[in-house]
Amino acid sequence: MNKLNKSISEIWSDNYVVPLYQRNYAWQEQQIRQLLQDIYDNSKDPESRYYIGSLVVLQRPDGVYEVIDGQQRLTTLHIICKYLGLLDAPHLTYDSRPEVEDFFKGLFMSATSREYVDECNKRDNRKIFRLVDAIDIVESTEIHTNPGSSKDEVITLSSMSESQIISFKEYLNNNVILVRTVLPNDTDVAAYFEIMNNRGEQLQEHEVVKALMMKKLNEKDRSVFSAIWDACSQMDIPIQKGLSAYRKNQEYPLFGKNYDTLELEYLAKYNIEDKLTSPLSIDKVLALPNKYINSEDVDKEAEAKYEAIIDFPNFLMHLFKLENSECQLNANYLLSTYNELKENINSMMFITTMLKVRTLLDRYVIKTQGENEEDENLKWIMLKPYSFWSKEKNSLTLKFRNTFSNRTDDANENEEEEDVQKKIIMQESMLQVSFRNKKYKNWLFDLLQWLNEKEIGNVDPKELSTFLDKWIVTYYHQLDKKTKPAPNTEWSFEALGTDTPHFIFNFIDYLYWMASKTKRTNVRYLDEVDNFYFRYYNSVEHHLPQSYEDTENVNVDNIANLCLISRRKNSSLNDKAPKEKAKIEPGLQPKRKIMYRITHDSNGLWGGKQILDHYKDIKTLLQCASEILSLDEPQLI
Repeated sequence: MNKLNKSISEIWSDNYVVPLYQRNYAWQEQQIRQLLQDIYDNSKDPESRYYIGSLVVLQRPDGVYEVIDGQQRLTTLHIICKYLGLLDAPHLTYDSRPEVEDFFKGLFMSATSREYVDECNKRDNRKIFRLVDAIDIVESTEIHTNPGSSKDEVITLSSMSESQIISFKEYLNNNVILVRTVLPNDTDVAAYFEIMNNRGEQLQEHEVVKALMMKKLNEKDRSVFSAIWDACSQMDIPIQKGLSAYRKNQEYPLFGKNYDTLELEYLAKYNIEDKLTSPLSIDKVLALPNKYINSEDVDKEAEAKYEAIIDFPNFLMHLFKLENSECQLNANYLLSTYNELKENINSMMFITTMLKVRTLLDRYVIKTQGENEEDENLKWIMLKPYSFWSKEKNSLTLKFRNTFSNRTDDANENEEEEDVQKKIIMQESMLQVSFRNKKYKNWLFDLLQWLNEKEIGNVDPKELSTFLDKWIVTYYHQLDKKTKPAPNTEWSFEALGTDTPHFIFNFIDYLYWMASKTKRTNVRYLDEVDNFYFRYYNSVEHHLPQSYEDTENVNVDNIANLCLISRRKNSSLNDKAPKEKAKIEPGLQPKRKIMYRITHDSNGLWGGKQILDHYKDIKTLLQCASEILSLDEPQLI
């Protein structure tokens, strides 16, 4: 019998075909980034083996393996291995999809993946745009060397040192394992595929942790624990809606009469009618009915639809880190982290902390409204609950308004309230787009730790804003100290090109925005700064293209020649001249807009002089950051 465990090099000793009934390639940045980071993390132990899932195949008469399950992962590995030079010919094809067939043929015929991406972007690539994007993502994905540590550095496959890339390639080729299952030849593939796509989901680690925490509780505590846990696990539903029965309890309203506080002492007052036996098995714990979670939204007026910036497993990791600051935020270690801490965790105290931190997170941490990260209409919101007397229902109902509004009715906020609300949203959204990966949100942990010392509804917005500014400026100084300048340069971020941390671009945009309001610096073009939103822009664009480098003896990798844009926009601009790129549109990020304005003011020219002048402005902004933000020297957080 052939062994099931196959290293990647062994996988590519065979050829594969994706049948027509399979969907198109759909992986995006989040999945590709996670795969690369996980491989890098595991490669630190060169003797270890990293299992990345299963590959279910059926061997056709010609010896080619038909991919039944695992095509997304296999396609991504195919692209990664080509980029790293581990493959010199395609080993994956797609049935009856000539555009995909041509894509892989062209990819392996091109000298470099980058050259091929540029070629694809010059023609209609609508049917293969995810594959084209995947090449770009593989090349530019930021990998953290020591996540959560002061020694952490951000690298990419393209910026790895020679020894790093050799180690990464060897580990990927020989120690990354797919479990390949070959189905019998008489398998009804259509029936099997349908079963695979409708199979039940595995028990998740957070459900196991819940069961373990509840196991020794008495029946009343179990009910309260389960209700709070289940409500908190619904990260995209306000906690006041998830715990509507507790909120509406006339005698002991958990969130106060106005839904604006948190009365934790009331938790001891809630009773249940259900008679439970002790101890319970994990299966029985998970099957407990929860009469406090309503399947139907009873508060139709409370239209607070959003998406949280972390998921529930990651939220649990933040709570564990509050218990022990040495914990990571990586939810891959959820169960093992709980096992390390369980002797010191009191389940009811933990669930009380969970409820408080979740209520704080709902109220003081931004959420998104939009289809996905690439949605140009994506909005950032920060809301708090309040009770509103409905004449129609003759009762109090749950509504939401801006967190720092002082209104008690349906009137609009005043200008001062809008300003403080907007500034905090700008600060948090700047950090969110800079640190997209959930397991590297140290800023969020530090914020939740700070908020946890406050009372619900009693957080001063100016103190919160100052805390965030200090965190941002402190992080910049730490990054400046540990970032090595490029050759023949003095400043850390003078000429790093596409390796410039995205945080720096977002920080510059934030400083431009703040400087335009406070006028605490004399850098040029502050009047050009207007309303904009931080977006999930993930591609570094050279305004003067790299192909122009020799024309004016200027370093095109200077930060003054760079800006963040969407990957799709970067592909469309490609090697266009600065004059063609410089289209000023509403909502442009400040740095990018100012670069375009300078180009217009120079009669379409953007070269050595313009880059040097803009460079001086950027250095002034960063050197005066504390002054612009009205800070004393920031404290290390």
